[in-house]
Amino acid sequence: MAWGVNSVLNMGVGALFASQAAISTTGNNISNVNTTGYTRRAVLLEERAGLDFAPGRVGEGVSAKEVIRYFDKFIESNYLNKLGLSSRYTAEYNQLRYVENLFNEANVDGMATALSEFFDAWNKLVQNPADGTSREALLGKASVLMDSVNNTDQALRDLENQTNTMIREDVERANLLMREIAELNKEINASYLAGRNNPNDLMDARDAKVRALGEIMDVKVDDRGPGHYNVSMANGYTLVQDTIPFSLEFKGMQAENNLTTGSPYRTPNPDGTQKTIHFGGSDNFEYTVEIVNGGTVGATTGGATFRVSTDGGRTWLKDESGQDRIFNAQEEGQAVRVGELDIWFDAGDLDAGDRFLIWPKPDVYWIEPTSDPINISTQIYKDGSDNSLRLTGGTLAGYLEFRDYKLAEYRDRLDAFAKGVTWEVNRIHSQGAGLEPMTYALGTYAVGNTSEALGSPEARFVWSDKLQAGNLTFAVYGPDGKLLSDYPGLNVLAQAGGNFDPAVHSLEDAVTAINATTLHVKDQLTGEISATVNPFIAQIVNGRLEISMNTAQIGDGCSFAVTADTTGLAAALGLNTFFAGDNADTFAVRDELFTNTNLINAGRLNGAGEINAGDNLTALEIAGLTTKQVSIGTYWDRPTSQTLADYYGNIVTKIGADTVSTKFVSASETAMATDLYNRQQEISGVNLDEEMSNLIKFQASYKAAAKLITTADEMLQTLLSLK
Repeated sequence: MAWGVNSVLNMGVGALFASQAAISTTGNNISNVNTTGYTRRAVLLEERAGLDFAPGRVGEGVSAKEVIRYFDKFIESNYLNKLGLSSRYTAEYNQLRYVENLFNEANVDGMATALSEFFDAWNKLVQNPADGTSREALLGKASVLMDSVNNTDQALRDLENQTNTMIREDVERANLLMREIAELNKEINASYLAGRNNPNDLMDARDAKVRALGEIMDVKVDDRGPGHYNVSMANGYTLVQDTIPFSLEFKGMQAENNLTTGSPYRTPNPDGTQKTIHFGGSDNFEYTVEIVNGGTVGATTGGATFRVSTDGGRTWLKDESGQDRIFNAQEEGQAVRVGELDIWFDAGDLDAGDRFLIWPKPDVYWIEPTSDPINISTQIYKDGSDNSLRLTGGTLAGYLEFRDYKLAEYRDRLDAFAKGVTWEVNRIHSQGAGLEPMTYALGTYAVGNTSEALGSPEARFVWSDKLQAGNLTFAVYGPDGKLLSDYPGLNVLAQAGGNFDPAVHSLEDAVTAINATTLHVKDQLTGEISATVNPFIAQIVNGRLEISMNTAQIGDGCSFAVTADTTGLAAALGLNTFFAGDNADTFAVRDELFTNTNLINAGRLNGAGEINAGDNLTALEIAGLTTKQVSIGTYWDRPTSQTLADYYGNIVTKIGADTVSTKFVSASETAMATDLYNRQQEISGVNLDEEMSNLIKFQASYKAAAKLITTADEMLQTLLSLK
């Protein structure tokens, strides 16, 4: 190709178009200076290939090759990581602030004050045990404590429900973003031409969607150019594969088998379904159940046993001696109580090492079309580290950690506090005496399996760990109020060969023993035994113990009172107690006390079995709980010895410490995320001063290119005039 005047003209035209493209791109930058997610762009200029000509190789000008955007993938990758962590801890901190306000003991009279005033009311009853006004005042303070515990628990439950709503909304939003990113990938692939056309606006939109997704969950990007853009979680689970979106699901309680290769439990049930574990109840902890000794489910000897972990098998539930707590694997009718769950298995043979995962709560699952859903809800180990195979970033991780580890712990501790107050007061009250004996008693606590030993997990009894071997004695009174039984009374739990043993005897055994209790009725004149009767009728009503007087044998108008209880069974079953309920939600004063304050036990039976209206021993002992060290703790932690007030104070301290530490981490991660964002903005953000300078430069280039065209035209006219 020859070089000549036309080449100069073409050179000018190319320069004109290049300057025009640069001006247009600069104008676009200026226009979008305040557009969120917009990245600064520039025209990539390229020198045209020169021609060999005399006196040497001559250039052919410039061409505008493509419009590029300024964007640092490495910084963006780091930013997405810190963005996820910042969002996680900020979300968690915002939720913790609500909890901290609920337990604000510094500025308002809260539960600590209610507890103190409750024990003060017992102190006032000590001064005048028979005073009806003092008894009413005690019930008033007990009601205030009850309302404080119940209302706080309800507020925590409401916060949990609110958190679940936020999790569900985040999952729906994440699924929408994944679909939108996949659709943008499709559009980018269709528009992209290597070295010629970059769909920068679509890429910006995609980056904005990825950032929005990164606020919800931890993400990483694998960008190998159009057609190969993948988004995944940090653990590798794919969220978007090119143009294919995956999805998440927030769904309810699940259980999953993880059996050994040769486990006989892989054999299906007779109806063809897979043998598996089952559970009833709900909890915020994830249970890992591992078979310790293989064997047949429900076998009386040599049966399968299991242990339980709440951190994926890193640590196991311990008994008071520090050993792994071992449970028998039972079928449905003999379900075992573990924490908040009743656990049972399909019939069959289990192999040592078989594992089962129980998620007794709504969780987030990663959905893959070719396999079962995988639980990706945040899991925190005992040492505070994350399970890296689960969610570790984004608001989802923050909400899940708050719900399952922070809020769940506070609720467990509040339950332990309410349970501790209930047990300590009831244990004393159940052995005391009010202003009148009882003619009828119905326990407030039900036993799940009345034929199993009350101290065993199979009994599914909330107070099974509180029972001890010993006896329970009742005093029996005639219609005239005189003692019919010799002091200290009748051992109503006497069994053949010994007394009550919670490791052996069931509620049905206790009923049999009470019904078999005999009273030798003595002639009041001679003192000789005139008759032998069974004074009590005991039966089980909906899992609860009911005791009434056997009027057919002992006559009308007789009554009874508790003399002593070394087993704890009266308090455990809810006989002659002050409180009902076994957690913060059910914590309440026993209904009968509101209708008859005489049933409030301020004293005890004296050595003659008499009820002394002026006796204050029981009230004095209950008031002493203010400073008494008691054993208290949650099901998952070994109990500690401290006062009830101190235990509640530790709950408040724990909440405050968690809030402060989470706030610190949130601020730290947010600062790092902000720094990375600013570094990215230094590269991709629009600087008006720079753009105005570029505009002047390209405007000058445009004028020069136009002048070059004019010059070429004049040269051409000169050549034509030579003819």
